[in-house]
Amino acid sequence: MFKLSPFVIALLAGLSSASPVVETSGGPPEAGNVCRPVGLDQTVNYFLQSSCNSTLVWQAEEVTPTHFEFVDLVAKTNASAGTQARNNQLWAIRPVNHGNTLAIVSAGPASEICANGDGGPLDSLDCPSVSAGQANQTAQFFVTCESCAEDNLGATRCQIQSANEGQCASFLDDLNNVIKLDDCSSYQPHQFWDIVSGSY
Repeated sequence: MFKLSPFVIALLAGLSSASPVVETSGGPPEAGNVCRPVGLDQTVNYFLQSSCNSTLVWQAEEVTPTHFEFVDLVAKTNASAGTQARNNQLWAIRPVNHGNTLAIVSAGPASEICANGDGGPLDSLDCPSVSAGQANQTAQFFVTCESCAEDNLGATRCQIQSANEGQCASFLDDLNNVIKLDDCSSYQPHQFWDIVSGSY
């Protein structure tokens, strides 16, 4: 029977403890995050803004009254109409599952349509009961942030982790800016988001 020597066991233990931590499921993905923005003002819609570039925000794309096709990262706008309308960049953040998770609801469609985290790029899911605190698990996210505003109108450096997949909302780079789920990492700046009030 093959047996590892104590030296090899110690070496392997040292390597594993030195490896960067990448969580793929459960719990807050970022050890430095200290708050959960469950008390956000429900009367306000928010921009989900890249923490590494404050001019870029989530935008629902190919929006109809009942759905959107995907979410990508684009320059913030004040336009009231067109494909890059401001409503397509605004999101309601709703507590669900007794406040344990949050749903992200697009202000673009006429009905309650949530961001859907079922693997890969975020798409949409009908969530008619979200105002009553209920949503499909794929539309629920754990959101943990470094700071939450005292007036409940925002939060900074948040990671948005799918309750269904255990992965975090991210984008690859400025050329490939579709918002998608990827393995959570404390070392990936494209996984950090500021929640910014759209009331300005």
